[in-house]
Amino acid sequence: MKKNNKRIEKKCVVCGKNILIDTYGNGDCLYCGWYNNSIGEENPNKVIFPNLISLNKAKNLYKEKIPFTPSLNDFMDMLHFYGEVGFSYNGKDCGLFLIHAKNGDLSGIKFGWSPESIQNFKGKEDFIQNAKIGNEYVRDIWDKVENPCYL
Repeated sequence: MKKNNKRIEKKCVVCGKNILIDTYGNGDCLYCGWYNNSIGEENPNKVIFPNLISLNKAKNLYKEKIPFTPSLNDFMDMLHFYGEVGFSYNGKDCGLFLIHAKNGDLSGIKFGWSPESIQNFKGKEDFIQNAKIGNEYVRDIWDKVENPCYL
C-alpha cells in the first residue's frame, strides 16, 4: 500500500500560525513547537504523545509566553498515556515504567537511574508522595529536572 504524503495547510491549534499537516491531521508547528494531531484536539485536557502537556494548557502557556514545560502531574499523565518516561537530574538519567499484572491491570510504577536504584510504587500518588533521588523527594526538585521526555 502506498503511503499518502500529501501535505495540507491549516492553522496551528495553539498559536494560530499556518502549518503543514499530513492527511491524518498531524504536523509540527515550527513557530510554537506544538505537535498538532487529531487525538490531542479531541482530548484537549489530556496529555497526548508526543506533546508533554495538554492542548488547553499549551494554549494558556502560549498566551502567557511561558515554555511548554510539564508539571509533575503532567509528567505522570505522560507516563500513564505512554508507559515509559524519563528525565535527568544531577547527572542521573531517570526512568519510570508502568508495570502490569498478567491480567493486564496496572500493578505499579518502577523508577530508577541504575539497577541498584530501582524503587517500586503502587501508583501515581504513591510515586508523588514517596519517590526520592538520594535524600530529595522528586516532587520537591521537579522544577530543577531536565529533559522530561517519552522513552
